[in-house]
Amino acid sequence: MKASYKKIMDLLGVGRQLNVYETQPWLMYDDEKALTCEAEVRCNQDKSEIEAELQFMYDKLKEGQLPVEQICLIKVKRQVSLNNQYVVTSCLINGTERKGAFYDWETQSCNFFRSCVREIKADKVPDIEAIEKREMKESGGYGGNQGDGSNKSPKINAGQLMYDRKGIGAGF
Repeated sequence: MKASYKKIMDLLGVGRQLNVYETQPWLMYDDEKALTCEAEVRCNQDKSEIEAELQFMYDKLKEGQLPVEQICLIKVKRQVSLNNQYVVTSCLINGTERKGAFYDWETQSCNFFRSCVREIKADKVPDIEAIEKREMKESGGYGGNQGDGSNKSPKINAGQLMYDRKGIGAGF
């Protein structure tokens, strides 16, 4: 997936173009779970790199649990060789790298992040497993067994074929 700067910002849910060193944060707190959910998209000094990150921060820690859990990290870089278009170069979800794991992983990772941001804006803790199942589809693409041909089996009447040689002794 190649995209312009504006398109990448739209795909990540920002809705506007960030300036250099600018960050777009989204934040919500759940009293029942004692959990802060924070997502942000940030840009570097020359807009050549963009990062989108989603974190859960816990107030009440369980045994061996870290206070901050990184749920998602997406890295996007501008490619000079592609007419300065932007390309998603990495997607880490729950510690698992998704780069190249399935067809159109770049767009799907942006859709995953944007869906999480939508939940945060609605003042809900994102259900990571449900969003991942809905947005990160591993089917489709690369030319699997789905085919492009018709699903109908043609019925051929041998008598209507051109150059039918059955009647003149040449036979098949």
